[in-house]
Amino acid sequence: MNPIYVPKSRRPLSRVRDGETVTIREVNGGRGVNRRLSELGICVGSSMTVLQNSGGPVIVSYGGCRMALGKGVAMKIMVE
Repeated sequence: MNPIYVPKSRRPLSRVRDGETVTIREVNGGRGVNRRLSELGICVGSSMTVLQNSGGPVIVSYGGCRMALGKGVAMKIMVE
């Protein structure tokens, strides 16, 4: 019997556990949020690792850098 690949469901970045690596699938923000994220190099299709997600901002590792994203912004980033 061949295993069937079932993709993880999309969820906001703010719901990802510490240590989990995810891929960005869409950003549900306005022009300001989209521009700010693109200036940071965060775009659809890229991967990041959540370092800390406990109460305050979500701290992620992306492209060799660590950055903090507020909960409001993290809610707008949909990942798998």
